[in-house]
Amino acid sequence: KFSLASESGRQYSVGDTLHIVISAKDTRNNIVTNIGDFFRASILTQVKGKAGSGAVGIITDHQNGTYTATFRLLWEGEVTIKIQLVHPRQAIDVIERTIRKYPFDLVMFRKFKNKIDTECNVDPAIFKKTSAVCNYSDPHAGAWWYCEKAANISCNTSGYYDELWQRDVNGGKLHGSTTRAWVLNMTCGILLFNTGPDPLANRSRCVQGLTTPQISGFYRNGVWNSLVCKNRHFSSQAGWQQCLKGKTLYLMGDSTIRQWWEHLVRILELKETLIPEAIHNTGPLLARDPVNNITLNHRTHGPPRRCHFTRTFHLKYVANIIDEMDGGPNDVVCITMWAHFTSYPVEVYRKRMEAVRAAIERLLHRSPGTLVVIKSANTCNGNNELIIGDWLAHKLDLIMREMFRGMNVVLVDAWEMTIAQHWHGDIIHPAQDIVVQELEFLCSFICPL
Repeated sequence: KFSLASESGRQYSVGDTLHIVISAKDTRNNIVTNIGDFFRASILTQVKGKAGSGAVGIITDHQNGTYTATFRLLWEGEVTIKIQLVHPRQAIDVIERTIRKYPFDLVMFRKFKNKIDTECNVDPAIFKKTSAVCNYSDPHAGAWWYCEKAANISCNTSGYYDELWQRDVNGGKLHGSTTRAWVLNMTCGILLFNTGPDPLANRSRCVQGLTTPQISGFYRNGVWNSLVCKNRHFSSQAGWQQCLKGKTLYLMGDSTIRQWWEHLVRILELKETLIPEAIHNTGPLLARDPVNNITLNHRTHGPPRRCHFTRTFHLKYVANIIDEMDGGPNDVVCITMWAHFTSYPVEVYRKRMEAVRAAIERLLHRSPGTLVVIKSANTCNGNNELIIGDWLAHKLDLIMREMFRGMNVVLVDAWEMTIAQHWHGDIIHPAQDIVVQELEFLCSFICPL
C-alpha cells in the first residue's frame, strides 16, 4: 500500500521533495512488521521508443512494517513513482541461511598439461577430504585461497583456473515468489512546474574526494546529470582524445570494469597489443594510441573468480598490483570488485577491500597526484540469488562505500546510474549508453570543466 505523505492535491515544482509512505500488509489488511525488506525506488518519465528521465528514491525503514520513499523532483513534466520489493525479509533470511549452510561456490584448478582438476575455495574445510591442500593465500593482499593438492604434483606447478562449479541446493535457486522483484507502479499524476531552482546550478568542478550524496544525479532524456559536480559529455572522438591525451589508465577488477576498457577501445579506436597466453575475458589487456599517448590497461582481480580457463600467473591480487605502481599525475587507477565475491562470507570481501584501501593509501602517500577511482556495483538481476543478485551485490556495495568514505578518491556510482534508468532491463553488464555515461563521469575528473 502506498500513500503520499503530504496532501495529494498540492502542486509541485522542480526542487521540491516528495515523500511516499509504504505499508506492508497481509491479505487480511494487517500491517506486517517486517524489518529489513529490500526495496528499490525510482521516479521516472517515460518517452515512447526513447531513453527517458529518471532518478532514484531513498528508502527509509522505520522498523515497524512501514517505509518512506523520498524523492527529489529534478525535472518538469509528469512523473511515475516505481517501487520494487526486491526481496521480503523472509527471502533474505533464506538466502543468508542457505549460503552459510551450503557453501557451494567452487572453482576448478587444472594443473598445466596434466589435466588434473582439483577444487579451490576460500576455506579448505569445505573440501571435507583428507588429501593435502595447497595454500595460495596472501595476507598482505587480504586474500585467502586454497586448492586441493593433486597427487604427485607440486603446489608450485603452473595451472589454470576455470569455471564455477555449483553444488545443487534444491536446484541451486530460490523458487517461487521469493525471487521475483514485485514491481508496484503508482502513477501519481504529479505535474511538475519548472518554477523552482535549477538543480544543476552552482555545481563545483569535479575533483577527487568529493562527497557523493544519496541522490547523486538524474537522467534527463537519457543523459546523466551529476549533482556531485559538473560532469562532461562528449559529442566526438576528438573530445575523448583531448581529455585522455597523455594518460595511462589502469582498470582493475571484474568484467563490469572490463566493459570500460572495451568501450574506450571502441570509442578511441585504439590498437590492442596481444599478451601471450592471455584471454579476453580475464586479460591482462593492453591497448594504445601512440599519437595521443593514451594507454589502457585491464587486469582482472585474483581469486575468487568465475572465469574461463585462465593461466594462474595472470591472476594477481589488486593490492599487490597497486603496490607495484609508481603513480603520477598522468595515471588513473580504476577499481571495482564485487561480482565474484557475492556468494562468499562478507568477511572475505571486507578483508580484500581493506587490503586494497591500504594499498591505495600507500599509493597516494608516495604519489599524491594519482587519480584513484572506485566504481560501485551495478544492479544485476542474477538468475540465481544464491550466487549473484541485487541483495548480495547491495550488501557488498554498502561495505565498499563505508570502506572508502572520507578518502581522496572518486566514486562512480554505477548502482545509482543503473537503478535510475528504466529503458533497459537489469543486467550484470549494463547497456552501451549507460557504460558510456559512466565513462563520461570518469572523464569529468580526468579533465574537469
